[in-house]
Amino acid sequence: MNKQSLKDIIALGEGYTTEFKRSGTTGLGREICAFANALGGVILIGVNDSGEVVGVKDHNRLKSEIQTIARSADPPVLLKISNVENVLCVEIPEQHSKPYSFAGKFYIREGATSQQMSREEIREFFFKEGLIKYDQVPCIEYDFDNDLTPEIWIKFAKAARIPPDIKMETALGNLHLIKNSKMTNAGA
Repeated sequence: MNKQSLKDIIALGEGYTTEFKRSGTTGLGREICAFANALGGVILIGVNDSGEVVGVKDHNRLKSEIQTIARSADPPVLLKISNVENVLCVEIPEQHSKPYSFAGKFYIREGATSQQMSREEIREFFFKEGLIKYDQVPCIEYDFDNDLTPEIWIKFAKAARIPPDIKMETALGNLHLIKNSKMTNAGA
């Protein structure tokens, strides 16, 4: 980050990828986590909400605190810290081990604010990131006794060229069609 980049970011104001903090690290874990779960972003410490540069003191102590906060996220968040014009610029590049949590909570960026995700938002986030695949989810409506009759199994085993001496549960498990004794959507 250089002087011109800093001025440009401040001129644009706070938003989806930018957060201003007057001083300190209060609430910083939440912000870092939210940016890590989004497309990344930058936190400018030493800039008030109006975009006025107020600066910070004791840069080394603050850098150390910021690094500790980033390491305490789960998983740890990679970031870059620089000092430009007495402003600490915390750059959080897009992360690749989503989702990230801080203090056991998941956060996401919504407009110019960071919000804690609800249970439903966390579930949706896992699907959106491809961490849960529909085919691998247990099919709750599937009933082994009624839906997988011996006749159906024999027909399937023959089509899939499964040797007749292999147990049904073993074959389905090896094909990843059952999970925790439940048929997956792919299996159904």
